[in-house]
Parts: sequence; structure tokens; C-alpha cells
Amino acid sequence: MYICKEPSCHIPSLQHSFHRVCIEPISKHPYHPKHTLRVIFTDPSKICLCCSNFSEWVYNCSRCDFSVCQDCSRKEALLQINHPKRHEHTLLYNYRPSSLNCDICGLSDHRSLMYSCGQCDFVVHKECLNIPCIIRISRHEHRISFNSSLTPEKLMCGVCHWKMDTNYGRYSCVKGCNYGVHSKCATREDVWDGEELEGKPEDPYEDISSFIEISEGIIQHLSHQDHHMRLDEKTDRAFDENNYCQACTLPICDDIIYSCMQCDFILHKECAQLPRKKHQVTHPHSLSLQVGHQGCALFECKACLRSSNGFAYLCDEEDCEYMLDVRCASIAEPLDHRCHQHLLFLTFEPRSKQICSKLRYKHDEHVLLFSYEEEVNGQYFCEVCEKEANPKNGVYMCHDCNVTLRIKCLLGKDVNIMHGVVIEYPEVDVSILLNDRLSRNICKSCDKLCEHKIVYEVSGFEICSLKCMNFVVLYFTMFA
Repeated sequence: MYICKEPSCHIPSLQHSFHRVCIEPISKHPYHPKHTLRVIFTDPSKICLCCSNFSEWVYNCSRCDFSVCQDCSRKEALLQINHPKRHEHTLLYNYRPSSLNCDICGLSDHRSLMYSCGQCDFVVHKECLNIPCIIRISRHEHRISFNSSLTPEKLMCGVCHWKMDTNYGRYSCVKGCNYGVHSKCATREDVWDGEELEGKPEDPYEDISSFIEISEGIIQHLSHQDHHMRLDEKTDRAFDENNYCQACTLPICDDIIYSCMQCDFILHKECAQLPRKKHQVTHPHSLSLQVGHQGCALFECKACLRSSNGFAYLCDEEDCEYMLDVRCASIAEPLDHRCHQHLLFLTFEPRSKQICSKLRYKHDEHVLLFSYEEEVNGQYFCEVCEKEANPKNGVYMCHDCNVTLRIKCLLGKDVNIMHGVVIEYPEVDVSILLNDRLSRNICKSCDKLCEHKIVYEVSGFEICSLKCMNFVVLYFTMFA
């Protein structure tokens, strides 16, 4: 560990070694002249109030909890600020900790230096002075601009969905939409791409189609350019779990589809019409449709954390590897779901399970509906595993046949991965097969029954799951 950037100022395993100047207390520092600042080794709760960055070593006042890193402690103190773009008067540094709310972000945050105007009622955090004027965020289709004027309108923040106090600064739509965002919410890294758009012309949005219309009901799709595809509007076809959409990987049910006129390639009508480029609310950059993943590689969706070999949307930024499967990329907000009385908004925590509300089961002629009940009368048992199925945890039910299935038993494992394809790895090929035999083999990796809907065949061995398959592929790669 080092206090300064010189290697000689460190702590060896059993003895301390510091430069004297690095550990001397600082008295009457311009930012905190009242008390002496002393060097401490800190934790993530202590940040430099000048640059708002965390540092392992800070000069700290134990009475006031004032902290400044070594670099900032040696810079000339900024006691006056002239920033006409944000405020017309000179701003003066507040020596005493203040509980006043910043007029730009609306927060009372003691982790930033505070400045105030001596001529009017204006206070601001140092870091808030440099917020951008015009930006684009993932949560709104138009650009938004910073606005500090007082308005009587009542708004909910478009990101956190809490009520906004319009006495403080916020962002609003440049096109006049009744849309607003807290300053801090709008400039979050997962919402804003970091680009200031003031003075920059707005790029026209191009809605590029994924297919060429050959004639009425006949298309040539980007993902299947060798053959033409025909629109099939029948919705009474027999359910076959071996027929699935190459884009979203879901089985074909009572859906309108495009099917290849020469092979068994199928797309849902909605999946065939997916745009080549799109913006999605969970990511600040634009995304482009990728069709090359189908049948040849697996990827992990950053939203649901499931692996898939269907189509994907990939971030257009060169160094950003953000990728979504087409189902997660198509989710919009707000969502009005029948299982909850309030509107639902997307969360930035990617650990929640994603469950389809309507599915088919090969042993039932009817559609199964997702059911969630907080109060349950009687007991329910799963048709597959014969264990108790609790509607409080969510189940799939057919009320016509009195059939109940647990989510795991109906969906299986690795639900977004299509069978009938081969994945080519450098040292070994992996075949993905439907596990539809009467007897189940033993996985050659974990020695357990292959009980899920698909199995992975590697050099003649059957592997039960993606986790075991990755282990086997790694083994072949290391010892080939």
C-alpha cells in the first residue's frame, strides 16, 4: 500500500516506511481551516470531498468527517467559482457543513464541496456545476435538456419513478413531452452514455428493416438469405415442441409465422420484423441485431443471465460487450401485468427470474396459463415431478384439464438454447439434442441423470447441462 505514488512510501510486511511530508498533519487547510487534518487508512465509506473519488489514504478531520485525498490537498484551493453558464454571480465556498439542498441535484450530500451565492439564494455542489446541458438517455426517445426554472407541474422521474420537486434543477424533454428526470438519475452511467450534445446536430433515426419484401406474403430475411420465407397465418396448427423460432428460441404455438419455402427455418412474425437497430431502456448505447449466433455459438444475455443460441442485440460501441437476447431487448416499460395491481418498471438488478405468462405442454391440448396466488385453498401437485406445486411461488395451470406444473418442470434448464444444432469449439464439436427418450442416460461429467429437455453430446458422451458442458469443453481444450 502506498500513500503517495513513490515506491519508497509504503508498508512492508512488518514495518512502516513513509515520507515525512506524506504523514505530517495539515493545519488550517483552506477547505477546512478550523481543525487539523491527519492521515488515515480508510475504507470505501470515506471519499475525497474535493474530487469525489475514493482513496485508500486521506487527510481526515475526525470531528467533522471532512476528508481530502493527497492529490487534492496539494492543489490550490478553489474558494471562488465563476460559472456564468450555470449561475450569473460569483459562487463562494461554504466552510461549514451545510444541510441545504443543492439547487441543481436537489440533494443534501455532505460528500461534495458546497458553494453558495452571496447575492441570491443559490447553493450548489462543486461536481454539479459541470453537469451537461443536453443529453440523450436510454429511458426516453428524445433528447433532454437541463432546466433550473421553477414550474408548477407535477412530474415523476422517468428513471427512478419517484416524485420530482420542481423547485430544483432537473432534465426535461426538448420536444415538449411531459417528461422529467432527476439530475443525478439522468447522469447515471447505466442511463447516459457520457456525451454532451449541446451544439451537435441530431442524427436522424433510421428504422432499417430486417427483411426485403419479395411479393405479398413472401420475404427474404437477413438471417436466411439463401431461401425465401412465406407468411403463415394459421393459428390452429398442432403443437410440436420440435418446431421453434430461430430468433427467440421459443416453440411455435398458435402464432403467425414466416416459414422457409425450402427448409424448416421458422421465425415468428414479430421476430422477423425486429429492427436492425434499436435503443433499449437498460443500456445507454444503441444496439444492432446479430443473427450469426444462431446455431453456431452461445452467448449470455446481460439482462436475464441465460445462455442462448438465438438472435441477439449487441452494443454498437466498439469496447462495450453488452448483449441481449431478442426477448429481453423487446421488453418496454411500463408493464401492466395481471399478477400485480400496479404498473411495473424495469430494474437494473439482473438477477430476477424472467417467466413467460403463456406456454404449451406436449401432454395437454390447451394453453397453460401462468398463475400466481397469494392465498391458496387446497393442495396442488406437479404433473411432472409429482411434488407439491405452490401457487404462491407461481405455477402453470390448465383449468380445463386440472393440470398443474411447476415452472422448473415445464421450462426445464437452459430454456433459451435450441436443440438440433452443432456448436464448433476449437478442439471439439458439441451437438445439442432433444432429450426425448424413455430412458435417461447418466451425465459423463457429474454422474447424475440427464433429466432436462436437452442434452449436449461431446465425442459420444452425453452431458446434462450447460454448466457440465463448459467443464467438458475446457477439459478437451486443455488436454487435446
